[in-house]
Amino acid sequence: MVLRTKRHRERIVREALLRDAVPVYLPLVREWPRPAVGGDVVPMFPGYVFCQPPPEQADRVAASSGVAGFVRFGDSPASVPPEVIGYLRSRAAADGIIDLDLEFAGRPVTITEGPLRGLTAVLERRMTGSQRALVLLDLLQRPTRVELPDRWLRFA
Repeated sequence: MVLRTKRHRERIVREALLRDAVPVYLPLVREWPRPAVGGDVVPMFPGYVFCQPPPEQADRVAASSGVAGFVRFGDSPASVPPEVIGYLRSRAAADGIIDLDLEFAGRPVTITEGPLRGLTAVLERRMTGSQRALVLLDLLQRPTRVELPDRWLRFA
């Protein structure tokens, strides 16, 4: 089943359901580039949590703190096939966060700070643990690898 949560309450709902022994899943992703304000780990589907409450607990789950209600199609609650949840879980690292870096490679970025500000480059890869990125920048009519702080980059 899919629960709709109140704004920014996904983690609170997840913890409350875990305390009540209700199977719950909140897929998290690392936002990149890192936002100027707040953390970089956010829900993949803001405002939604997946859960599997026993039928006798469904009303209690819907009335939990932070829950806006079940997502419904007509009279029946929406459900997500276990294969989809399994796929999302398989993409998560040991810390439970889904890394989307592979989808970022090859995308154009604009350099927003530093001496190369205003230029466009192509993201080659993020450098894990260093908050830096390797980009390909056209310099002297050939692609040149440049390492920059990832906070200086925005998707074009």
